[in-house]
Amino acid sequence: MLKNVDLSDIKINKIDYSGPSGLIYYLKSNLNMPINKALKDAYSLKINIGESSASVTKNTAGITTEEEVTVTINFQIFDNKGKQIGGESLSDGRVVSVTNNVSTDDEVKRIEKENIITNLIQQLTFAVRAKIISSQQ
Repeated sequence: MLKNVDLSDIKINKIDYSGPSGLIYYLKSNLNMPINKALKDAYSLKINIGESSASVTKNTAGITTEEEVTVTINFQIFDNKGKQIGGESLSDGRVVSVTNNVSTDDEVKRIEKENIITNLIQQLTFAVRAKIISSQQ
């Protein structure tokens, strides 16, 4: 199991991000994974972040009144030889109300996306550490 684990053994020298620039910026700003580019015997990550929205509820006139905003983070972990040792897809979504005020709706969606990413960062950090540790065992 994952007992008696030294988290200092988890060394990362590179993280490649892909996806929409606004989501990448928020992810990078809040992801607390130390990176040391000088390390030779370290792991690298590829992280892809994406978003989607879908109509959930419509009124009797057929106008959308609620949308589900979903953020998905896919990641892959590579060892120092470039061999993939693990990967996973994490996803979370929230239902937001939609009005006829586009700027208000965009702001509500942006805030909810940031909240979702904050939750996914915790899951991502744990999943990366767990996969690296289990590959060392």
